[in-house]
Amino acid sequence: MQHKRKIPIDSEKTQEQRDKELRDTGSVPDEVFGESPEQADVVAESDPQVLPEDVQLLKERLEAAEKRADEEHDNVLRTLADFNNYRRRAREEFQQVSQFAIEDLVIRLLPILDNFERAIKTAEEIKDYDALHGGVILILRQLRDILTKEGVKPIEAQGQQFDPNLHEAVMRLDTDEYPDGTIVEEFQAGYTLGDKVIRPSMVKVARHPDA
Repeated sequence: MQHKRKIPIDSEKTQEQRDKELRDTGSVPDEVFGESPEQADVVAESDPQVLPEDVQLLKERLEAAEKRADEEHDNVLRTLADFNNYRRRAREEFQQVSQFAIEDLVIRLLPILDNFERAIKTAEEIKDYDALHGGVILILRQLRDILTKEGVKPIEAQGQQFDPNLHEAVMRLDTDEYPDGTIVEEFQAGYTLGDKVIRPSMVKVARHPDA
């Protein structure tokens, strides 16, 4: 009967040092102390944290996320294309409406132009100032009627208190005859279109000498 050699154990040595001595003596096979390279590969492949089914699940989730991202990208592109088409159609429609509005206004102004030409021609033929004056007054009335229908109204100025939102003071008159800030003369009429001032009145404003 063969007796295995007993190896004295030094309590002051570390476990790693004692294991090395056992290997060196050949008393204990290497498999006791650790896996061979082949066994390590097997353990790595069978690691419960990297199971094949987990990898497959992650792959499927990734593919699903990529599919959703592609669909969202396509939706964004389609929405952007629809918006660009809408903006183009809106711009074209606005241009058409503006063109029709201008055309309608011009058609209504053409008779006034005709009246101006006839009045001038008649005045040249008969040399009658009163006839020319009466014709011009009639034409002016026609023009004002058209502008009124379009929402254009003259701004009241003469005798009114100066308002910087409606009037533009181009001259001052030092006088005690009028209250300070009163418009004493209008050089050019102003107009509003709806609630918007499209041209302020050009006026002369009274100012007290001691103001």
